[in-house]
Amino acid sequence: MQDDKLIITNLNLDFPHQSNPMSWQGNLTDLQQKIALEVIQSYQNKCDHLVWSVTGAGKTEITFPLLERIISNNQRVAICSPRIDVCIELYPRIQAAFNNASVGLFHGKSDIQYYPTQIMISTVHQLVKFHKAFDVIIVDEVDSYPLAGNEMLEGSIAKAKKVSGSIVYLSATPPAELLDEVSNGKINISKLYRRFHNHPLPEPICHCLLKPTTYFGINPRLRIKMSKLVNSQQRFIVFFPRIPDMLYFEKIIKKFFPKLKLVSVSSKDSKRIEKVQQFRDEQADVILTTTILERGVTFHNITVLVLDADADEFSKTALIQIAGRAGRSQDSPNDEVHLYYQFYNKKIKSACSEIKQVNRQAYKK
Repeated sequence: MQDDKLIITNLNLDFPHQSNPMSWQGNLTDLQQKIALEVIQSYQNKCDHLVWSVTGAGKTEITFPLLERIISNNQRVAICSPRIDVCIELYPRIQAAFNNASVGLFHGKSDIQYYPTQIMISTVHQLVKFHKAFDVIIVDEVDSYPLAGNEMLEGSIAKAKKVSGSIVYLSATPPAELLDEVSNGKINISKLYRRFHNHPLPEPICHCLLKPTTYFGINPRLRIKMSKLVNSQQRFIVFFPRIPDMLYFEKIIKKFFPKLKLVSVSSKDSKRIEKVQQFRDEQADVILTTTILERGVTFHNITVLVLDADADEFSKTALIQIAGRAGRSQDSPNDEVHLYYQFYNKKIKSACSEIKQVNRQAYKK
């Protein structure tokens, strides 16, 4: 800012031409390839596009042919998400897939100052700094807090896109407003109901505890389940509706399982990024968390537990996203998801029903 005026400067970037920019050697499934071509068609026609796919379907890999086309055309792309954790997980995957292109990661908790890159991975908040800068903007987890319903952030996405550019939205649970635009013909859409490994989504197993979660320290039904997981050396993730509940439970679980390697993370944890990486690197057996990790993170071979699933903080969308943390890898597609609650409410019923419906859609003949 200078003299209370916003100064916007033009920055013409000229990236080296690359005829074969993609170093990724993987293969898309037939369904993924079909959707990848549909996304490229929208890009060529300068149309916005929504990819509506189940969690773990390989949305990131579906964008690789588009990214290859963008880079070959000497254009610029921003891949953004409302969640820092999603950006951090995306960065090494994109960097490895396009190791000849310039790729940058930018978010509010990074010490790295901004520098121009052909592929920018960032939180949506970073787009506030840009004006008509990107030929394509890919928005991952478009329905996620704090983006959903935030006019300022939504406006930043539109402002950062070139007039001739387009937006690609990625989501397993797209907001109603976006689906309305699809219905009105303003946005193209592709649907993918199958995960990349061709196994169905894990369907949650429901448990009514009858007594509070902390009854006798840890509710006996829950304690039995945790004991089995610990004894079988099965790693697991536990979701809580509120931070105080998580911190209180952390003290209790350490008393019952003193040798357990445990970490807890929340939006207020300054070491969240490091702790999540510890669990990803299998340096911890258990991770306790809030809805901050409901989406965009991948852990291999884990069991998912949701405590107080009937709490107001868990929406139907959140429960679907949380269930989607399980069974994401090829070597453990049948990870279990367990919902613990006092009352079987409409949100739990709707989440379980929607997951079953998606599985029926994916594998119907």
